[in-house]
Amino acid sequence: MKKAIWFMFILLLMSGCSYNPSDEDIVDSHGEITNLEKFMKFVGNVNEGTKDKIRIVRYTIEGDPMLHDLEYDGEIINSTTDTTRDEFGSGSVTTAICKSIDVKENEERTDYTLSGCDKTNRDNSILVIWK
Repeated sequence: MKKAIWFMFILLLMSGCSYNPSDEDIVDSHGEITNLEKFMKFVGNVNEGTKDKIRIVRYTIEGDPMLHDLEYDGEIINSTTDTTRDEFGSGSVTTAICKSIDVKENEERTDYTLSGCDKTNRDNSILVIWK
């Protein structure tokens, strides 16, 4: 009986999500990342000066999607984060203009972070890839 109640609770939480990722989105669901090759191509394009854009969808513990759009015009990265679907978060849309992507690697993970941004009071983390 308890399993059935938990199952219904999880289904209820999932049905409340107001965003269905597209096949083009990079989805980070608690470290499980889909379309990672699209992200790596974006990083390569930024390094080469080639225009590109991506959307990263990161899910909270509660299952709420947070969207991060990155658009590179060949010179700068326009970053827009949308947490309006996060029931327990700030519920805001923030933007920043950044110059590059920093990569920090250690034995456990690789962190990708925006750098040279015009706004310093926001989280500039893009993606964490666990090994």
